[in-house]
Amino acid sequence: MSNSFLGAMAVLEGARAAMRVGGVSSGERVGFIVDLRVEAEVIQAFFTAAKELGATPFLCMVERGSGYGPPDEFIEAIKTANVLYFSWEMANSIVIKQLRSEMGTRCVGFPHCRTAALLADDAVTFPLDVLSAIYPKTWDVLRTGKDVQIHITDPKGTDFHTILTKDDVDNKFAGDPRYTGQIVANKPGFVSHLPVGHGPNVISPSEPLNPASEGIVKLDAITLAPGVYRGWAGDSCYQQPVTCHIKAGRITAIEGGKEADAFRNVVERDLENICQLREIGLGHNPKVPTFRGERGYHGANHAGAVHWGFGGGHQKKRIHVDAIMFQATILADGKPFVERGRLKALDDPEIRRLASQHGDPDRVLAEAL
Repeated sequence: MSNSFLGAMAVLEGARAAMRVGGVSSGERVGFIVDLRVEAEVIQAFFTAAKELGATPFLCMVERGSGYGPPDEFIEAIKTANVLYFSWEMANSIVIKQLRSEMGTRCVGFPHCRTAALLADDAVTFPLDVLSAIYPKTWDVLRTGKDVQIHITDPKGTDFHTILTKDDVDNKFAGDPRYTGQIVANKPGFVSHLPVGHGPNVISPSEPLNPASEGIVKLDAITLAPGVYRGWAGDSCYQQPVTCHIKAGRITAIEGGKEADAFRNVVERDLENICQLREIGLGHNPKVPTFRGERGYHGANHAGAVHWGFGGGHQKKRIHVDAIMFQATILADGKPFVERGRLKALDDPEIRRLASQHGDPDRVLAEAL
């Protein structure tokens, strides 16, 4: 068999996995909202995979997606969809949230799978049953019935503390099904992403500012700068970690090189709001690489990667700066659930037994670099 045929089959397998993430079934209408950054092979594979299931796919395309939501001219068409796939983020836009609430529209974002190579990646086809089991194995450490002290460190000198009250934890588990392993969009109004593995969070953007958050955070990648810091020396694009001093949930100082300067310039536009720590999330998928040669933020879904978000208000605003830390240790009341960037659930005997149903568990659970 030719390499081109094998490559096409790998892309199709990725598309089939994407349909499973969206819970697509026979008789459903599946809408794809894309722009020209999405390769034709990806769209063709999506259509083939949807048709194999007896679903009816349709396409809405613009030259370049922008803003936080679908173009107005697509709205009437997407109202007919049972499931929506989109190549730029819009699941929590006003229009899509209304469709999710009133019509039960399910959503899958794929901004990190616009190319055939990315759709065919092992991160997309990682077994969903294993990934689903990793979530509660990770997050049940918070279910203590009392307040939980969170401590985050890393080899570069990060030393951060926050407190999650019992009510905080209860609200998280009640409001986000991912904590209990419900990670696919197979129920009315549910949202997922490709590759699966991003979130849930220690702190979420929808929550009030947590005044117990304070310490020093040294960031390996930010959305404002290309490249990634590897822990010993940066690549040609990212020379120093960005150091943030945080007190009462707000940035009080930013240190570092040109990456820190870019971050500081954004924060200083609105010190009251943009400097707030709005998000601390966690990746769960071991097959997501930490860096794809473009922006380190692509590694946010990597198992054990800690995602930081800075902005303002209870909801994501127009300015929301995301950042990543790759070698963190996270303790909950002194118990580690991430250790030097390694998600502890990957070593759990039950997870390994489940992974063994898909082959050698060492291979199945091996982390991409």
